[in-house]
Amino acid sequence: MSKGKILLGVIILIIVAFCIIFGVIYSQITADNIQDKYTLKEPDDGITLAVLKGSILGDEFEINENQVNTFINKKLCKKSDGSNSGIDHIMVYFHEDEPAEIYAHAFHKGFEFAFRCKAEFSIDSSDNTVRMNLHDAYVGEFGLSDSILSDVIRKVLKDNEKVRYINETEGNVEFTARYTIEIPNTNGINIRMEELSAADGALKCRTNNLTGEALRAGIEYVSSEEGRESISGFIDDAKNKLKEKIRGLFS
Repeated sequence: MSKGKILLGVIILIIVAFCIIFGVIYSQITADNIQDKYTLKEPDDGITLAVLKGSILGDEFEINENQVNTFINKKLCKKSDGSNSGIDHIMVYFHEDEPAEIYAHAFHKGFEFAFRCKAEFSIDSSDNTVRMNLHDAYVGEFGLSDSILSDVIRKVLKDNEKVRYINETEGNVEFTARYTIEIPNTNGINIRMEELSAADGALKCRTNNLTGEALRAGIEYVSSEEGRESISGFIDDAKNKLKEKIRGLFS
């Protein structure tokens, strides 16, 4: 057999081997066996009430997985238009002594894929920032290295205003756990997450004291020009009503 035929045979074998490897990897990447894991089945909108109740005195409280997942699906998920990047389904499962599990269905410029990973999280109470360290990640059934995982997260979260990608060794995703209720002529009522830890099927939380925040906002409003005018008008109205009642007694 001539050297040319041997060389051609080797080239063909390399091409065939490459095609097989590519086919196996592609089938692993596009596999989606976790639909039941990333799909929200029992929406629960009670997270706002749970946080408000727990925040009244700044006591520790719990919010369950369904409440958390209902909230993050509404805040983080969006639909694909064929050219954008993002997440359209996501579920987080909490464990007390183990990393949390995250399952999601994501898309990037028309390409859709199932994603899963584990995560540890911590909170910086100085600026109410929750940081998450993601690891043991898979796209479909294909395991991702840390560098590829960082690249995937960066692309998926590129247009997301709620969650930020950060390229650090300790934690590569962060978001701010703070909400402000706007009130005219005040700095508003601020609800800030100060403590956060996992329980089985829930999150243990502690926020700032909402009663103190409401009192501060009330004092700010009363001290403002609009507040003084409102109180003055209220007092004048009360005086007029009292005068009318007194006249009625002696008429």
